[in-house]
Amino acid sequence: MLLLACFSSQATTTLSSTEQKQQHQREIFVEAESLAYNPQSAAYQRLVEQLVDYPLLPYVQLKALMNNINRKNGPQIEAFLEKYKNTPLDRSLRKAWLQYLAKSQRKAEFLAAYTNTGNAELACKNIEFRLSDPSEREVALTEVPRLWIVGNSQPKACDYVFREWKKAGLLTKDMVWQRLVLAATRGKHTLIPYLKKLLPENERYLADLWLAVRRDASYVSRGSRFPHKHVSKETQILIYGLKRLAFSHPDLALKSWYALEKRFAFSAPQRKEMTERFAIALAVADHSQAELWLDKASADSTDIELFRWHLAHVLRLGNWQHALELIEAAPSGIAQDLAFQYWLGRTYEQLKAGDLAQQTFNKLANQRHYYGFMASGKLAKQPSLHDKTLRFSPEQLLEVSNMPQAKRAYEFLQLGRSLSARREWYDLQQGLNEQQSLMAAVLADSWKWHDQAIFTFARVGYLDDLERRFPIAFDETLINSANKNHVDPAWAFAIVRRESSFMPDANSHAGARGLMQLMPGTANYLAKKKVGSSSLFDPKQNVEYGTQYMRYLMDKMDNNPVLATASYNAGWRKVLDWLPERDAVPMDIWVETIPYKETRNYVKAVMAYKQIYAQRLGQPSQVFKELVDMQIAPIQQ
Repeated sequence: MLLLACFSSQATTTLSSTEQKQQHQREIFVEAESLAYNPQSAAYQRLVEQLVDYPLLPYVQLKALMNNINRKNGPQIEAFLEKYKNTPLDRSLRKAWLQYLAKSQRKAEFLAAYTNTGNAELACKNIEFRLSDPSEREVALTEVPRLWIVGNSQPKACDYVFREWKKAGLLTKDMVWQRLVLAATRGKHTLIPYLKKLLPENERYLADLWLAVRRDASYVSRGSRFPHKHVSKETQILIYGLKRLAFSHPDLALKSWYALEKRFAFSAPQRKEMTERFAIALAVADHSQAELWLDKASADSTDIELFRWHLAHVLRLGNWQHALELIEAAPSGIAQDLAFQYWLGRTYEQLKAGDLAQQTFNKLANQRHYYGFMASGKLAKQPSLHDKTLRFSPEQLLEVSNMPQAKRAYEFLQLGRSLSARREWYDLQQGLNEQQSLMAAVLADSWKWHDQAIFTFARVGYLDDLERRFPIAFDETLINSANKNHVDPAWAFAIVRRESSFMPDANSHAGARGLMQLMPGTANYLAKKKVGSSSLFDPKQNVEYGTQYMRYLMDKMDNNPVLATASYNAGWRKVLDWLPERDAVPMDIWVETIPYKETRNYVKAVMAYKQIYAQRLGQPSQVFKELVDMQIAPIQQ
């Protein structure tokens, strides 16, 4: 016992000493970075000597090289790029070095250092330099189309390459058309006037049609504007406009389609495409012609989204016999989907086939999924979580934790530089096998880097380690704020898990920030004052405003957590538009007919996560028992 006590004490002292050394090195690293503009200075050199075994030393060296891109440092730069090729340490330096070499017209060195970094300017410079070599010219010209056939404008550095390519007679009418289609449908419509000039004169009107339909899909409703000269290309434009119009103005889209199909010979694939588009668009709108188009589209389709909307429409009508026929007629892959199995059980239930309903629900209740939990609710059974903590040896974990990228990621996390940490983490995962990837997930979880643990488990497909996939993270903050604002803590955890996977610095393209992905405007409204956008990256402030917002939505939505959850994703005014006008409908049918796919899946996921967290927090887990009996009714505002 004495020996064991001495060993434990010594281990604790050693660990503390190691941690102290690491913290000291972090401080030296930050100071060395600040002096990297002058790597010849004695102060810089002295600091670097103390970082010889520190994982982030290469980043100090990188900064020194980035601050001194010149011919004299060329050998050092080339050696560094070779050592860290295809890693996060390579990319920024290689780009800067290539830009320097290009500007200096040092062709041979540029070509030797060049790798495709995804930078169009450098890719064009690479081709330009090779064009001056007769032995390379022909091959180089074959690489131009991938840079030219894009939906956006390319940098001016590409102008020379494009001119030489055109002079060689390699730009075809088909390539111009491909780029025009990309610009009109997914890219920058401001590119269309330029591309118009490259079309044959008798086809330039097509560019005008693309531009008009891009600006306003209803332009297709006047068939006389389409002269029927280049029919295949005109129909391509018409299909694009009609597909957009089907969702925004379904009646006008139908009227236009009936008129246009008399004048234009749409191809069989185009007709199938439009039939499926109309079927879904009309089902979403609960249109009187929805059933007609759904029957027509489902006859020769294997699209699960189409079948799902067909079933949802029939359920909304309450035609349970037709629902049974639809499920039984669906292709086997679709019929076995969990959603269709749940609705098969519901159909049996409504058609008074109780034994078949019980059998179907019993089979489905074993699934840890929204529909499995719904089946458990129908059976009044405790949902099955199938929690299976991952087993591993210390040696397996140590193997991954000792990898250079893992060490660098950890150090960046300690320095609060999560973006740099993620770059190293993504690079690490490129070279891991399945077992090593699982160890990476465990490692991230042990660092309380929950988002990367969650993402890594999902990528590998190991979904049964619920302790790590559904962590009780930021628990004091979440539970206290939830209780303060009178919302269910399990629901608050579920929202955070779905919104950010517990990533405090999450920042969406739309501007939503932090753990609960709050928009700054929402925080301002709740606080009744200007809230600094950056403060939403602070977990405590973010969760406080987030749970306030949940309470606000519950008040708007008559204390209905399903409607409040949908509102968190789509906005409460939009959810009001989706509510039944008169009679209440069962919750499961209402969820199935939410028009937005993103919101529909969001509600299902959050409700399932709420069940998991209720059980993980030791709360009474009646989430789905309540949901299966819930009715969605109109709300008066």
